[in-house]
Amino acid sequence: MKRIRRTAARIAFAAVSATAAAVLLSACGSDEPADAGRHADPAALAWVDKVCSGVATGSAKLSKPPAFDPADPQGTKTAMVGFLNSLSAALDDMAGGIRNAGVPPVPDGQSAVDKATTTLGETKSKVSATLTRMQDAKVTDQASLQKVVADADSTMSGLSEPEGPIKHLRANPELELAFAESTTCRQVYGGNA
Repeated sequence: MKRIRRTAARIAFAAVSATAAAVLLSACGSDEPADAGRHADPAALAWVDKVCSGVATGSAKLSKPPAFDPADPQGTKTAMVGFLNSLSAALDDMAGGIRNAGVPPVPDGQSAVDKATTTLGETKSKVSATLTRMQDAKVTDQASLQKVVADADSTMSGLSEPEGPIKHLRANPELELAFAESTTCRQVYGGNA
């Protein structure tokens, strides 16, 4: 039972990390500019503000991870399927939030967006594959639940990259500066987010 709880929690954590919900908490804004002598271009700052607002919609869908009860194998499977459905929708919202912000008004901005949305697409493909396998799996007891969880854990384990797709946006120096200065990102994600 401990193994199922630990593995299910790991899947949920890996999935949330993959979506960049946690990443955006640290990626969007700080109290100090990245470079005290330089400030973000207002157009780049406006673009980052749109991204943070758009991605917040997807992140909100993941604010309540499911409660897993290993004593109820079918209920646990149902909770995990529901979470994976929410994760899939959140990934769509996040990618849409980035795309809907338009082309970043910085050199190589489209390249950064393409890389970030490709990463989100790859993550969604893994989530979809895991979801399909989990929906199709027959869960009747602890042993069958453990197999489903282990299979999902194996598929999702590569998704726990701490920086997620936002690293591609932040790799652009002009966007990095805008993320560091974004008041909107701090308001959306709180405090020194």
